[in-house]
Amino acid sequence: MQILKSLKAENFVAFQQQLDWQDHGSLNVIIGENDTGKTHLLKLLYAMARAMEDYAKKRAGPEPKDLPELLANKLRWTFLPQKLELGRLVSRGSGNRLSVDLGWNNNGNLSFGFGKDTVSKILEFQRNNVEEMNEKKSTFLPPKEILSIYDAIVATREGAEIAAFDDTYYDLLQDFRQPLVRGKLQQNINTAINHLEDVTGGGEIDLDSEGIWFQRGKERFNMHQTAEGIKKIGILSRLMRNRRISPMTGCLLFVDEPEVNLHPRAVILFAEMLHQFAQSGIQVYLTTHSYFLLKRLEQLARRHAADYTLLDLRRQAGAGVVGIATHLAEGLPDNPIIQQSLMLFDEDVRLDLGE
Repeated sequence: MQILKSLKAENFVAFQQQLDWQDHGSLNVIIGENDTGKTHLLKLLYAMARAMEDYAKKRAGPEPKDLPELLANKLRWTFLPQKLELGRLVSRGSGNRLSVDLGWNNNGNLSFGFGKDTVSKILEFQRNNVEEMNEKKSTFLPPKEILSIYDAIVATREGAEIAAFDDTYYDLLQDFRQPLVRGKLQQNINTAINHLEDVTGGGEIDLDSEGIWFQRGKERFNMHQTAEGIKKIGILSRLMRNRRISPMTGCLLFVDEPEVNLHPRAVILFAEMLHQFAQSGIQVYLTTHSYFLLKRLEQLARRHAADYTLLDLRRQAGAGVVGIATHLAEGLPDNPIIQQSLMLFDEDVRLDLGE
């Protein structure tokens, strides 16, 4: 189930010109060299979707809040700009105002804008024909796992509200500690869990009153004894088992550089798990630098004629960052990841020839 359809952003951090990304798929990959705004785009999409989720929850509560207020707060705590001022998100190029328009799956849109002097309120805001999120959930997986720093996140965000960890970490912590739900899982989700168990050797992350543990058979390890990649996999497994990531009502999953701390074999299995998510009705967005991940997703898109999209971000002199969108089912277009892989292959050929 596709929830998001398009994104237009202008004068947003590195994007001085308007980025016009249309026809989002069930799985969407963002690539680009360092400092081209990959994570910024991922966080922008997440902040808007999570604000909509929070709005749906709080509307039924004793203290409902307006959507512009929730969105402003989510942007500030997701990006942690200097002094938590929204205006710091406006590009320091020629433009004076940031504008964003997010297209929804029913031809609706959510748009907002503000200038460089904006501190904490969004006054320029429109919501047109955007359905309530209600049961739909948005989850963000940052590159670093949260389990080793669990107590630090709780202390700084819940105890003192210090801007040490952004909302992608704090929200994930809250999602992770939700209790497990009994019942049968959808086939695609079971397949995804099987991919993860291939990496962990059948182990699982367990949360109890004594702390967080990695349990495999009769062996039990604390988080400091557990490999980084295993912890990342364990987080995902728990999010599936507590139904935070579920295709039943439509969900959004954002993953920033999933290949971090994973062996190439685990990266391939992770790609296949993301494919299972997308095929089951969960809309996936991810960033990557990994040729293994990108190539496997392209192969899966071609094999299944899937609507997977690729957004290639390139920095242009005097124009900021521009994006080139293609469909993975049509093959991998030329891009810096492929170019570097070919460069290494060419060097091997030269060495073999004694050049």
